Amino acid sequence: MHVPETEMGPWTPARFPSSAARDRFLNAVAGLQITEVEGAVMPNEARAALVRWRPGHFLGLNDIAYSLGGRILVDMSKRHA
Repeated sequence: MHVPETEMGPWTPARFPSSAARDRFLNAVAGLQITEVEGAVMPNEARAALVRWRPGHFLGLNDIAYSLGGRILVDMSKRHA
């Protein structure tokens, strides 16, 4: 499935070592172009967030998560053409 560049991908979980790290991640995401990436607190998960992005913006978002000890959990079993 090809996601057009004008559409956001699906919401994807991101896990962090603490709620403080998650909050720093969400603050960093909020400072980015809101039209390119979005982040939100994952309900009932103190150390997780939900993120989605337009094509071409994953690596920057992943770098932010990784720098805070987090990881974005992309399902690699689904192939996007």
